[in-house]
Amino acid sequence: MSSLERYFQPNRAFTLILVLAAFQYTILALFILGASPDFVVGGDFVAFWSAARETLNGDLAALYASDGLAAAMQLHRPEASVDGLTWQYPPHASLIFAPIGLLPFEAAYALWCGLGLAAFAAVLYSVGVRGRALAALMATLPVLIVLNTGQNALFTASLMLLAVFNSRSRPILAGLAAALLTLKPQLGILLPVIFLAGGHWRAFTVAALGSLGLWLGSALALGVETWRAFFEFLGIVSGSVTDGAMPLYKMVNVYAAARLAWVPDALALVLAGTSYVAAMIAVVWTCRKTEDPKWRYSVLASATLLTAPYSMYYELVLLVPALWFVAAQAHRSGWLNWERESLAALVLLTLFLPGPATQFGASFCFLASAVAAGTIFRRMRAEVAPPQHGRSLAGSTAALATD
Repeated sequence: MSSLERYFQPNRAFTLILVLAAFQYTILALFILGASPDFVVGGDFVAFWSAARETLNGDLAALYASDGLAAAMQLHRPEASVDGLTWQYPPHASLIFAPIGLLPFEAAYALWCGLGLAAFAAVLYSVGVRGRALAALMATLPVLIVLNTGQNALFTASLMLLAVFNSRSRPILAGLAAALLTLKPQLGILLPVIFLAGGHWRAFTVAALGSLGLWLGSALALGVETWRAFFEFLGIVSGSVTDGAMPLYKMVNVYAAARLAWVPDALALVLAGTSYVAAMIAVVWTCRKTEDPKWRYSVLASATLLTAPYSMYYELVLLVPALWFVAAQAHRSGWLNWERESLAALVLLTLFLPGPATQFGASFCFLASAVAAGTIFRRMRAEVAPPQHGRSLAGSTAALATD
């Protein structure tokens, strides 16, 4: 047994994940207790909470001005110094987030994190992640990144899991989850493809009607001018990604990685479009080859991150269940060549995300997303391919155990 294989034994892997998590949470606690001037408790949650308060005050349209969110944060949380944030969520998302504005900031942030963790854990449990595996996944570094940034990726990951795993057995639940995922519409760009390719017409219909209901309901509650302001601001945000004003080094998609590597904008757009077509083909191919929701979800999540027009490093938590599916299947059927090394590299790379704060060079976030996608797709192909005599496997030890 190689030294790497020893670290992939269930007990040792579980212990290492908890040690890494404890180390990272200790660093986070030191930053909080040390009141570092460069550290903002709650991170981006300041934006969610301030926007919620503006929504409750009935002035959501003003948030879509270029300095609208900055003005709201200065009004509601002046002690938080967070530069460069803008409110890019559609109006119905603001209605969903609005209740957190009823609470003081600290209580709202604690509730936000607690509900996100509870939702993610509950959905993981419902799809078969139990015991030590569940504890390990909840302790992974991508989960800490979401909590540290105060983002909503635990909710969006839960919604994507619900949409895919229930598309056949509970199409109404799947469709409603997909409709709610429109609060971050860029993450749902491939869900219609997987519904249609899988023949899940009821889930697709519920998702379409649910989305329409959210849009119309928010227009009635907030006014059509709010939607008009959102679409006008969307063009400004799109331009800020193109001209490099957004932090490209924090993004995980093909377009951002290309721009970060000095690729001209026109060619980067061609690469992004090509990657989206390839992603659709991969999703359709997966639906044709297998009805197993864990592989459909895994391919969907990895393809979405690579091709979504706006996907950030904290959304890598979408890949946590997918990589567990890979490790669990490898435990049962044997490791593919270099599969164990790929997973180990991803764990180590996560320690350094989002990477160097620069607008030129290599993207660590894209590298993590690409390696994960390759690992997932390779394992899925091995599982759906007809058995071949002498297929190369590298043992049958486990990365994570299920109880």
